[in-house]
Amino acid sequence: MAKILIVDDEFALRAVLVDALESEGHAVVAAHNGQVAVELAIRERPDLILMDMMMPELDGPGAVKVLRATPGLAEIPVVLMSATANADQMVPDSVGFLPKPFGLEQLFRAVEDALDDR
Repeated sequence: MAKILIVDDEFALRAVLVDALESEGHAVVAAHNGQVAVELAIRERPDLILMDMMMPELDGPGAVKVLRATPGLAEIPVVLMSATANADQMVPDSVGFLPKPFGLEQLFRAVEDALDDR
């Protein structure tokens, strides 16, 4: 299975996503903001990143911009998540969008689609 980086400032949602994806056989690491996410991506080299758009320190779009400019990380697919934005506001360098709240089936479908497109 894949190594997935979850990035969200909401602890409860991070925990649910980690548990759900680990139950599907994925290796999961998690970060609470975009800055930590970039540091983890450099160290862990995930196959996929699921990232909230609005976070402290460095928001999702800002983190995607840093990832795309970092050698070795530019090709990692990023699926953005947001309760306030919609798919029309998606960052061009992301591969998917999950509107919050979403169900586990939507999550698993988005992960599968992003990993299939690699």
